[in-house]
Amino acid sequence: MATEFHNLQELRHSASLVTKVFVQRDYSEGTVCRFHNKFPSDLHNRIERTLLEETVKTLNSYYLEAERIGGQSYLEGCLACATAYIVFLCMETRYEKVLKKISGYIQEQNEKIYAPRGLLLTDPIERGMRVLEISVFEDRGSGSSSPSSSTTSAGSSAR
Repeated sequence: MATEFHNLQELRHSASLVTKVFVQRDYSEGTVCRFHNKFPSDLHNRIERTLLEETVKTLNSYYLEAERIGGQSYLEGCLACATAYIVFLCMETRYEKVLKKISGYIQEQNEKIYAPRGLLLTDPIERGMRVLEISVFEDRGSGSSSPSSSTTSAGSSAR
């Protein structure tokens, strides 16, 4: 692995963004929010396949839970109609609670798994639920591992 970071603060302050990798939505089962489990080739040297697949699998199960319609959803709808939707000023919906749980999970994964590898997951809600964005960072101090500097050094050694 290229660069190791210790925490999110260090990653955000001492690293430069190299690229962004996107895991697209999977519409094969309709419009239910779920993401493809295909491993992006840009991440082969950064993270183990099983770690990313487990994260995507967990996110997919949370989104499935959020969109599940049950007694609580029905009750929330009835209360909303009965109170002209004023009830939502003083209570969170079940969907909002699950979205908060997803945000917490992404934050935890960033701290424990992704930031130490120079990666940062972005909450899909910030991208309109279209993609799962993974930002790839590089330590500013290790400029020698960038593609442009390796090309320059290879070109100068050939002279």
